[in-house]
Amino acid sequence: MQPEPKKCYICGRESVFYSEYLKQALCKKHLERMLTKRIRSTLISKNYKQRKFRLSSDGSDGYKIEKFVFREDANSSLKLMNFTLEDFSLSVLDYFLTGSKPKQKIGSKTFFNPLYNTSDLEIAAFLASKGEKTKPRKITKRQKYLMDFIRDIEKRRPGGMLSMVKMGEKIGII
Repeated sequence: MQPEPKKCYICGRESVFYSEYLKQALCKKHLERMLTKRIRSTLISKNYKQRKFRLSSDGSDGYKIEKFVFREDANSSLKLMNFTLEDFSLSVLDYFLTGSKPKQKIGSKTFFNPLYNTSDLEIAAFLASKGEKTKPRKITKRQKYLMDFIRDIEKRRPGGMLSMVKMGEKIGII
């Protein structure tokens, strides 16, 4: 006997994603709304209130989701980067382990990373619901080891990656 499919926390439709952090199953429609609202609200919270942006068109999964959320304007002075929660949590952990300064920053006058609080799993679920294929992340053996450690933290304490990134932001390293 197969388990009954999870239902959307909001509307009761079949879910496409379960958020451990939110403790909610979401259907395609509500996953899209949640991510779009979160990604756009990060711009407002950091005082980037423009509506048009230049996208860093590198073909990554982050770039694909930004195409759905934002309109591109080649004349805009603000370029949107697409580093995700995993990228920033790896950078913060690496900083605390080795003291190396992170290469990624959340934002400046010329660029912003609106996906810094959005996980690869959320992005993959969103793109799958849109019929887009995702590419596996290319990481080194060391990054894989650190990512396994971070995912273990996330499993034990949902929101652990986000807490790491917020801590890195608070102390000014990202």
